[in-house]
Amino acid sequence: MAPRISPLSIALAVLLAALLLLIAFLAVRSLARITAPPKAPGTSALTMIPAPTHTPTSIVPTAFFTPTPGDPFLPSGMMGVGAYVKVANTQGAGLRVRSAGSTSAGGKFVAMDEEVFLITGGPEQADGYTWWQLEAPYDENRSGWAVGNFLEVIELSTPAP
Repeated sequence: MAPRISPLSIALAVLLAALLLLIAFLAVRSLARITAPPKAPGTSALTMIPAPTHTPTSIVPTAFFTPTPGDPFLPSGMMGVGAYVKVANTQGAGLRVRSAGSTSAGGKFVAMDEEVFLITGGPEQADGYTWWQLEAPYDENRSGWAVGNFLEVIELSTPAP
């Protein structure tokens, strides 16, 4: 039969192991205190941001009326530089807008019925047609020359003062 270990010797072994662990922990802790560099106190910086202030602005008056090139006072319904026109009567085929006022000039794009343009040049007579230089008010890249037969002047009403 094998010799039996007494419960007292097991308790003393556990107690001795705990004591050794405590001594090791205290030794490591004291060494860490000695070798650790002292910590500098924290520093903080305060940045002052000035409050916004009112900046006075001057309003530069502008003229109420800016004349357009050509005759700024076209009679009602008259086509001319400065007038707004719309494409009409193409039966859905659209109006070819060209790079110059001629049927031999290359086409830039097709303007559809009811599309609005500002007349910026013309009139020019070529190939039996009256040509007008047009520019779309919403896109200066949509500009070119078109035949006046398919343009209608848009009546702009001016409010009474």
